[in-house]
Amino acid sequence: MREILFAGAIVALASTGVQAQSSATIYGSLDTGIDYVTNSSGKHLVQESSGKRTPDRFGFRIVEDLGDGDSVFVRLENGFVTNTGAQINPTAFFNRYALVGISDTSYGAIMAGNMPGFMYENVGGINNSVPGISSFYTVGNLDDLANTRALNNSIKYLTPDIHGFKFGVMNSFGGTAGDFSAGRQYSFGAEYVQNSVKAGLAYTMSHNRTADVFGVFGLSSLLGQPLAAGTLFNASRYSELGGGLSVALGIFTPHLTVTDVKLADTQGSESERNYQVGVNIDLSGGNRFYILGISYNRSNFTDLAYNQYNLFLTHYLSATTQIYAGVGLQRASGPNAHAEQFGYQPSSSNSQTVARIGVNKMF
Repeated sequence: MREILFAGAIVALASTGVQAQSSATIYGSLDTGIDYVTNSSGKHLVQESSGKRTPDRFGFRIVEDLGDGDSVFVRLENGFVTNTGAQINPTAFFNRYALVGISDTSYGAIMAGNMPGFMYENVGGINNSVPGISSFYTVGNLDDLANTRALNNSIKYLTPDIHGFKFGVMNSFGGTAGDFSAGRQYSFGAEYVQNSVKAGLAYTMSHNRTADVFGVFGLSSLLGQPLAAGTLFNASRYSELGGGLSVALGIFTPHLTVTDVKLADTQGSESERNYQVGVNIDLSGGNRFYILGISYNRSNFTDLAYNQYNLFLTHYLSATTQIYAGVGLQRASGPNAHAEQFGYQPSSSNSQTVARIGVNKMF
């Protein structure tokens, strides 16, 4: 019976007359605060902004229990901007997740729709941007650790939990007649979550994907392609490889993430290599009322190098409400290097400091 349900849950339900039980959950996050940036396009900046700790979003989870360990599920999630009320992506309402799937306790889950790859789902949460602030992510977010780009037209399979391990594979169809690889993307992932240990690995390959190399790094050309404001680098192959590990040791949680992004065309390839190492400290002795985080990022691309030092303090008023303060100091080096923390305008010099205080409410 289980095999029949997993292969065709809705048909089996209709044919047997089983009364399924459904549940629906509304969830989300609102984050707002005040930023101070020492150099934003050459000037000091003080602003109110949102989504700089966790993205502002709301979503729906719908689960229909079919019995015998089987279920059908739906997830819809939309990003928005709290301080203006606008959608984060004006052309896609459920830009973060829009999927439907079938799950079985023995065989795992299969789902289809719009969803992020495994770089975000398996590695992004280990990076100190969570629970720090978003400027702690890597330069330009080329590795997709921040969920700013979901994979359309995707199908994903996840194994059941195997002693803390889960594995997954997904494919995003390009939809070009006669050329299966054009615009295609695929991703593989593995994670281990058990007791105090959390680890994740991920690989994603995209065909015919663009990157704003000029906007992020200020390069006027790359691999023979001329670049300027509004002109994106077109990578015939865009690959991302990453891994992360965190271990809770009493009040200390050291963590490490490493990513490598390779942009390639017919002239060759160039890579951005990133790593972050740090430790989160529970100042409340295990009660998780006050968390202090210290981390260091380094990114390299062509002849450019970016070193960033991060510090944050979070006070958990409850399990879902936090007030926090964070600061990131970035120094860039190399030819015509300009500092640029993720989510902010580039500096006119090789240094930039971003400080933020805010409140984050999750529901």
